[in-house]
Amino acid sequence: MKGIKKHIALCCLLTALISGACDDNLTKVGTTVLPPDDLITVYTDTFRIKASTVKLDSVFAKTTTCMLGEMYDPDYGTLKADFLCQFYCKEGFRFAETPYNGKIDSIDLYIFYMYNTYGGLMAYGDTIAPMQVTVFPVNRPLTRNFYTNDDPEKYCTMNNPLGSCTYTAYDMAIPDSVRNSDYYIPNIRVKLPLELGQRFYDETVNNPSTFDSQSSFNGFFPGVYITNTFGSGNLILTSGENIAIRISYSYTGKGSEGQDSLFYGAQWFYSAKDVYQITRFKNSQIDRLLEENPTHTYIKSPAGVCTKLVIPTTEISNKLDVQDRFINSLALNLKYLPVDERDFAYMPPSHLLLLPEDSVRVFFENASIEDNATSYVSFLNMGVNAYGTTYQCTSSYETPDGYSSYTRTYAFGNISRLLETHVKNSPDKDLSLLVIPIVREATSSNSYYYTTGITHTLTPSGLKIRTDEELMKIVVLSSKFEGKK
Repeated sequence: MKGIKKHIALCCLLTALISGACDDNLTKVGTTVLPPDDLITVYTDTFRIKASTVKLDSVFAKTTTCMLGEMYDPDYGTLKADFLCQFYCKEGFRFAETPYNGKIDSIDLYIFYMYNTYGGLMAYGDTIAPMQVTVFPVNRPLTRNFYTNDDPEKYCTMNNPLGSCTYTAYDMAIPDSVRNSDYYIPNIRVKLPLELGQRFYDETVNNPSTFDSQSSFNGFFPGVYITNTFGSGNLILTSGENIAIRISYSYTGKGSEGQDSLFYGAQWFYSAKDVYQITRFKNSQIDRLLEENPTHTYIKSPAGVCTKLVIPTTEISNKLDVQDRFINSLALNLKYLPVDERDFAYMPPSHLLLLPEDSVRVFFENASIEDNATSYVSFLNMGVNAYGTTYQCTSSYETPDGYSSYTRTYAFGNISRLLETHVKNSPDKDLSLLVIPIVREATSSNSYYYTTGITHTLTPSGLKIRTDEELMKIVVLSSKFEGKK
């Protein structure tokens, strides 16, 4: 019977809202009689949430995405990104040809990165800033770790680099004729010691069983740590599949006319998804973001900081008498300050995720998606189309976008189910929520958008959430049946 009454109460909300819309100070906004034996009273109560900035030291990143470089932002501090990786070895690997005199010519590490869909480099910041990359050998086995604060010194001896080189993300030494060709892929090339390449070949001859399995190969060559050692201003985005080692050699054979000739060959080892990759992000100068601020809180990715919201559920449960009322609606919108007008300013993340503070770890480790009961994804609540006409959405099912740049708003819709569940289970404890930048993958069907995956945002983004007194107010709409006897 209670479920039926709750359905009836929901049907009455529109009438109640219309009748109470003209006076924000009213607590009891209206009454009606449906069915005749029950009097339904609808209430609006206003409360204030608290917002603060909290550190998000590391994030779960079960991904092959890699970033390399360092970038400073006057608002959000310095972000440094680097990674450790192993290399895939095909079972039973052998050199395709016998190197001339059994000698290797060279060995190089390549970091390939691509162009985005708009034709620009997959890079952030100043693409002509001079940078230096250094490659260190891993000398202890990598362990599976999907969090982004692992310490490379657990695996490497940092006083014995394999090689380094300077680069700019946009290589001005490449002529346009090459750059605009179909075969050119932007890359960083690091020359490695010739002895390392020779050791690879000698191992295939002297201990071929080393290449019989991935684990035995990992024991022979545990991997590398690739990091930025000079320069700031640029971050390159790539993936493990685009990190490769090339061993070059020459070999003899018969030419097209049967004469003895010298040919050139190469063997490649890639850091594929089948082997370990550990992405690391290090944020500096962010302690000031944690200081109490009267106008806004911060969100910064990757890792960095996020916003914490505390909903006063103890006050709500005391005032509403939740054992006797239905909580029907609690709309949550977050507004943000304008993006600074300067070069390379951090842009807002595509989506935000709202969920209880104590469920973050489990949510991402289990590859969960929002259920609109304990977790919510932001959506575009109001935008402007190409004709200048405004349009409004009420849920993430209606739009693939995560916020409105027109109103500078991230909307989460009605989160009353989350409030109601918490009040029932923990009436004496306020509800702490985290607002986390995410990437939402979605598919559409009949103009509805369904989430297929949620991951942490692993690219630079930043946001200042406004905490004006009026914007931190929430209105809880509830209803109560008062039976007639």
